[in-house]
Amino acid sequence: MLRIPATGDIVRYRGKLGLHAVRAAIVTADVTTLDPEGVKVGAVPALDDSLHVHLWVFTPGQLGGFHEYNVPYGADPGTWHWPVAAG
Repeated sequence: MLRIPATGDIVRYRGKLGLHAVRAAIVTADVTTLDPEGVKVGAVPALDDSLHVHLWVFTPGQLGGFHEYNVPYGADPGTWHWPVAAG
């Protein structure tokens, strides 16, 4: 059974563009922490599913990262997945 992501979890994000690089990301909102008033006034996008999350994606270089919204779970470009356990 797949664990439902929670705000603060560290996940991996596969980029949508270019080489589809995999980067570290942190969950900034999940279905239990998303502010419904923020969605209502258009300040933050809604989430389509319990496995969709908003992320802050970390990048090397000066920018440091970027937001991705309503990101689904998966292995394709533009999705998140759990880090592979070491060992």
